[in-house]
Amino acid sequence: MKYFFKIEDYLVRGEKALVVSFIGLMIIFSFLQLTLRLLFHSGIVWLDPALRHMVLWTGLTGAVLAARYARHFAMDALVKFLPERLHRPLKIFTDIFTIVVACALFGAARKFIRDEFESGSVAFYIGNMGVQGGWAGMILPAVFLLIAFHTFINMFRHEKTDAISSQL
Repeated sequence: MKYFFKIEDYLVRGEKALVVSFIGLMIIFSFLQLTLRLLFHSGIVWLDPALRHMVLWTGLTGAVLAARYARHFAMDALVKFLPERLHRPLKIFTDIFTIVVACALFGAARKFIRDEFESGSVAFYIGNMGVQGGWAGMILPAVFLLIAFHTFINMFRHEKTDAISSQL
């Protein structure tokens, strides 16, 4: 399991870097678009759809990080009413349920992306270059696969270790 924890640490670093990069780019691009519109009464045509996709990628990557830190399901209210001895079985049940649902959604997202590439749809244009819908939506299968992976790893993480790492 140490090997999987090490892989997960590298993935989490990459996910955090991706979120920070996208947020920084969204701020810069939004400011640029706003400035161009206010001062020059024009703008960059492809920037608005690109920003929408960046918001999607950022939000979904945040969901992956929430899965890593086991913050994606808020079952605190239910857990408070149950006896202590049922907490661990409930956690295992929710983890298995999350993995099954994430794997099912991964399959659906993979099919969706395959169909996007086959249809040749274009999400937006940057000049004369079209960004295919498949590439713009590639985050969907990746997110569900990563959520399943993080949830699986969390099943083997000790409670004390998880509590310490979630505070960081």
